Amino acid sequence: MTHPTAAPTASHGAAAAERVATRAAVRLAVLVCVLLLGIGLVLGAGGTLRAASLLPLLSQTTGALRAALSGRGSVSLDVFGPIPAFALIDQQERPLTSDDLRGRVALANFVYTTCTESCPLLSARMQTVQERLRLDRLLGSRVQLLSFSVDPARDTPAVLRAYAERYRADPDAWRFLTGPEKYVLPLIIQGFHLGVQQVPLQLGSPPGSAASPGAPTSGAYDTMHSNRVVLVDTEGRIRAYYDGLAVEAEQIVRDIRSMLR
Repeated sequence: MTHPTAAPTASHGAAAAERVATRAAVRLAVLVCVLLLGIGLVLGAGGTLRAASLLPLLSQTTGALRAALSGRGSVSLDVFGPIPAFALIDQQERPLTSDDLRGRVALANFVYTTCTESCPLLSARMQTVQERLRLDRLLGSRVQLLSFSVDPARDTPAVLRAYAERYRADPDAWRFLTGPEKYVLPLIIQGFHLGVQQVPLQLGSPPGSAASPGAPTSGAYDTMHSNRVVLVDTEGRIRAYYDGLAVEAEQIVRDIRSMLR
């Protein structure tokens, strides 16, 4: 006696279509990542771009994929390697090293106190994350917030302390870091793979206006820097590079919770 084959239901069809779409999206993301790495390696040989500098872009690509698939189940965060070793001081003139972060999730952005464009937005976003984590009782005990100064020559601990107070930063849970310029800038560029560049200002030019080639400069400078926000897990590994001007605080908090489970 043969048993009749059950007709596929609408839910079965939807599940199958979802699986196909997921596999296609994963294949596309892998292809994009391979292409980006290939471009970086080729250009890196000419000294204009290194593959490591593509890490934030790769994170954005895979992060978009995770967001697209968030309704289809749990998708793991990526691993972009360890954070660089560092030893800096915070706005209270207390030392902080990379080893001090072990066992806690860390969220880091990169700002400077005289910035009038992206930094206020980045700091306000971090303030929102701080308050969300406080409500979840994760702030400080399980999550450390960090703001690295990209202008350490001018951002002394006292200057950072006044800046932190503007955003009601918890001095233990949200630490603003500075140190010698010759140490901090390579740490950000080579260690976190993020861009920082000081641009001389032309005499008589308003802030934000770079000097023309050969023109006399005032000795003042502006600082161009990445707007990325870096998520670090409890083992000191970089897990995400967010676009700090676009990412929602809720997504960051959700990713932090997923790493603490």
